[in-house]
Amino acid sequence: MPPENRSNSQVPRMIDVARRAGVSRMAVSAVLMGTGEGRIRVSPKTATRIRAAAQEIGYRPNRAAQQLAGKKSGVVAIIARDWQNFLTQKALAWMQTFAESFDLKVLAVRAYPETDAIYRTLEEYRSGWVDGVVYLAHENESQWPELVELLRGQPCFVTAIGSLNIDGVPRVINEVQSGAVQSLRHLHERGFRRPVFVTEQLELGSIPSRLDAYLATASELGMDFGRKQVIVATRDWLVNDPKFAPLFDELAHDLLAIRQADSILCDTDFTAAGLLKAIRHLGYRVPEECAVVGWGNLQFSAFTDPALTTVSYDLPTLLERAMSQLKGLIEQHSPKNDTTEVATELVIRESA
Repeated sequence: MPPENRSNSQVPRMIDVARRAGVSRMAVSAVLMGTGEGRIRVSPKTATRIRAAAQEIGYRPNRAAQQLAGKKSGVVAIIARDWQNFLTQKALAWMQTFAESFDLKVLAVRAYPETDAIYRTLEEYRSGWVDGVVYLAHENESQWPELVELLRGQPCFVTAIGSLNIDGVPRVINEVQSGAVQSLRHLHERGFRRPVFVTEQLELGSIPSRLDAYLATASELGMDFGRKQVIVATRDWLVNDPKFAPLFDELAHDLLAIRQADSILCDTDFTAAGLLKAIRHLGYRVPEECAVVGWGNLQFSAFTDPALTTVSYDLPTLLERAMSQLKGLIEQHSPKNDTTEVATELVIRESA
């Protein structure tokens, strides 16, 4: 079908060019949009093939916005894994409020399961439809390696929440050590001496920083906590799915009956909720026989039985600083390699 006869749903995309030319999207972006700043090497022969493929399928960069050179759209894109859960919906509402205070409008973009939307957003940024981008990096860890190359040095991009480190791109993150230290000090003050840490993984996000803080604080306080008390489990376990209840029961039995833990530090409030139910099911009392501390202060954490002691993020402050950082970049065109940290705080309830 000739390009001029395509419907809107058939408008050629950058990924279509990549498939036709047999190259990566990053290579197409480097040739047609100038991204990569020389780090993405494309031979002259391949570049010619990419341009030919773009012409054959009718791919064209958006020219209308390019005609507005020097003018701002007043639109900023907010990219998240998805917008279906309460946390990201709340984050979007806050970002909308902060953007309006800077006379900006928000475009919400979903980055899961494919990164196509990120490439399209980058096209829109370079063509002038959006002035800048905030990338909410939590829960998107699998995309990070690709984004490091794609976004390096982009002048009006900010990452937030997740500890994604891209050269030349400012990030606004949670300072998790404060919440971790408060958690262990609180347990110690309440007489708990044998904590364990349950986490889905150890390598990504803020977990390494939290674990370092746990280990250092436990050593300082003389608590029985080391690498052997770190348990990697619960990946893809769903708290609201009954088929995972036996797994939580087995984990709770291992922690309390075999490892003799008197307190449990959890990577998320979801893990904590599943363990609270399992501990009660096994006949133990919380917090008398085992304290439980969550992480995240999600909406349901105040309504578990017992109410969950957990670490809270100051997301409004974090997101306001991210938007403020982006506004400064849009006005000044001066990319920085800054890291802004916002402290976390322990919220004490009944479970510990």
